[in-house]
Amino acid sequence: MKTSAITALVTALIGLAQAAPMVEKRQFQAQITFEGAPPDDASFTLSVPTDGSVFGIKANPLSVSQISSLGGASCSFVGIDGSHTVVVGAQTVDVGPPQAQISGSCLAF
Repeated sequence: MKTSAITALVTALIGLAQAAPMVEKRQFQAQITFEGAPPDDASFTLSVPTDGSVFGIKANPLSVSQISSLGGASCSFVGIDGSHTVVVGAQTVDVGPPQAQISGSCLAF
């Protein structure tokens, strides 16, 4: 009798554990575009992690005047001359004064 009761209890617990929704952290690569200041008007786009880790922006000397994101994350960028630019969701933000960017960090929301 005890064995069947224990087996039924374990089976019920396993069923509940499998039915419970799993909490998944939303992970994807954010698409960030760095727009150059005139007269160059060049740009480059990076796919960056959205786990909150700090990533370097490899030796790109482009003097960036705007940073834009397609959305889904909140991102922060640091410029070579100390600028701090925050982009939340799908938006374009001015960098002031324009300067090369050296690092960033994004977190999915």
